[in-house]
Amino acid sequence: MTQPTITLAGTVQKPLDRSTLKQPQLVQLSFQGADHRYGELRIPNTLGWEEGRAVEVTFGMLPADLPRAI
Repeated sequence: MTQPTITLAGTVQKPLDRSTLKQPQLVQLSFQGADHRYGELRIPNTLGWEEGRAVEVTFGMLPADLPRAI
């Protein structure tokens, strides 16, 4: 069975520098039309996105039997 997904258009709001914590840089994304509680997301900036870039992010459910990191 195919897992349900949703794709939202968003914009990179700002890169978050965490080099002083020796952790990868995060990027904050905002999504148009999303509920105010879910309108922002922070993810690792592995693709080198810059502020102002338009992005599309697809969200999906993880399988129930997938091991979870704590």
